[in-house]
Amino acid sequence: MRESTTIDNAFVSDGLIRLQKEAFSEGGPAYGAEAIVSTSLTQQSMSRRYEDVLRNGQWGFPDFDTEFSDEAMDSWLLEVRARCYVPGEGTWVTYRVYLYPGAPGRLEVFDEEILTKGLFESSGPEERLSDAETLKSELVAFPRTTDRIPAWMLDTLQAAGVTPPVYNPALKTVDWDNRRRPVTERGTDFSGEATIIDSSLEPGLFAGSGRKLFDS
Repeated sequence: MRESTTIDNAFVSDGLIRLQKEAFSEGGPAYGAEAIVSTSLTQQSMSRRYEDVLRNGQWGFPDFDTEFSDEAMDSWLLEVRARCYVPGEGTWVTYRVYLYPGAPGRLEVFDEEILTKGLFESSGPEERLSDAETLKSELVAFPRTTDRIPAWMLDTLQAAGVTPPVYNPALKTVDWDNRRRPVTERGTDFSGEATIIDSSLEPGLFAGSGRKLFDS
């Protein structure tokens, strides 16, 4: 069983209410249905989403002509990602929204990629895993300390020979490819130019810290 966390706060509750109204209104992706489950794999440079709809007791796909608006779903999830970020620990990768016409919805989050298309009887083939460059950009945007980078990320990065960006807790920065950017409570600050790292001036603890992951 996949390990998930349910997020419950005022911002999430308001977003779920907006999605509920949109989903079950006339022309919405779950109009006339008993439930809809939307799964979003969201990273810095890539996103995928699919929905499962329960109609007459059977799970299937929504009509192709109906979908959630960007404001209600995509922009909301991006804000959830930023609000959930913890410096050095990262943020969530997959988001699963459960909506019902007459009951409160909920948001489950996962620190792993969920790729299987279809949640229930509509299950289908799995999509391609994120490549090393996708994971690298995710770790630049929402950096983690080396001990908080999950094995599934490290395996992909190592196979491609890519050194992972790492969070530097002493300076509150993300360090990668001899570059450095400041990190805020919402992720990396991209507003200015990255600082070039002079390894000769780095304290021994952080000099080449990212490369130590793959030296063995």
